[in-house]
Amino acid sequence: MSLEYVDYNKYVNETEKLYLKSFPDDERFPFWILGECSKENNSDLYAIIDNDRFIGMCYIVNCCNAYYLMYLAVEPGLRNKSYGSKILIDLKEKYKILFLSVDMPIDDISIKRKNFYLRNGFYDTNKFYEDTGVNYEVLCTNDKYEITDDIMKMRYTNMTSNPKLLKEISNTFNVNSINLKDKK
Repeated sequence: MSLEYVDYNKYVNETEKLYLKSFPDDERFPFWILGECSKENNSDLYAIIDNDRFIGMCYIVNCCNAYYLMYLAVEPGLRNKSYGSKILIDLKEKYKILFLSVDMPIDDISIKRKNFYLRNGFYDTNKFYEDTGVNYEVLCTNDKYEITDDIMKMRYTNMTSNPKLLKEISNTFNVNSINLKDKK
């Protein structure tokens, strides 16, 4: 397994198709927003390749001294073959401190998703929030890194310096009202 992280434009159709089928409507932006934002220097949208075969995609936003892993997906037929774990090893090596949001674990799928990240070097921050009706937990690769409302706000505001794009982002998700809470 020798993974390459390439500009998504080389595999734009595969990347968009995987993105659309991997994330529910209420948890994703229109794909064009990710593409436009990745043209700037503060986010990365990668197609992930193994020996010239498209295997997945990820989208990461620079939040100053940490990086928000907004989207990560592996082709459905290639799941449970260690690709996800290998991708996370690579991303942790490149970005050092990663954090992400997972759905609150309430069913088999959301429990499996959270456990996958915990097995692969993420820690439970004991922080949660609600965004557009979905409840999330925050996980991080550094158990000492403090996740704050300001850091969480950056996951959206740092996507772009373009005011029109930021308005589109704000129309999709709650950009300004994060309100992290501690788990009880």
